[in-house]
Amino acid sequence: MAQTDNIQAFDELTGSILARLYSAFPVPITLKAGDFVDNPLVYSEHVQCDVASEEARFFTATAKWLQMAGYIYLKEIDRGNLYVTNSVLTAKSLELLKVKPANLNNEASLGDQLAAATKQGSNDAVRKAITEVLSHGARFMLQTIN
Repeated sequence: MAQTDNIQAFDELTGSILARLYSAFPVPITLKAGDFVDNPLVYSEHVQCDVASEEARFFTATAKWLQMAGYIYLKEIDRGNLYVTNSVLTAKSLELLKVKPANLNNEASLGDQLAAATKQGSNDAVRKAITEVLSHGARFMLQTIN
């Protein structure tokens, strides 16, 4: 997978994960790899059964990064890399998703835009919205440090 493909896949998964958690907030939910990737399982000749695919492992790695960066709370990722349990937005990400673009006060919040783009299956719109969310998050972190 090329680096730009990784970043695009990360942005799309991040958008989908945050949109799902935003829609469920404040109720913690289990995120299933099969709800986010096309092929969560592949057959392994080595162990003679289905195991998590590279896509599923990328999904759980994305969720883990979101946790480490402070965007989501999760209880655990199962050993099979197929489930992320008790997931919920952190206060930081909820505030970011409630932001409305400064130049468009009548526009929907970033979270609403992200949820709509995810439902419509518009990967370009998801990537655009998640870029805004992560940019606001980075600015927020820099302000907190200073």
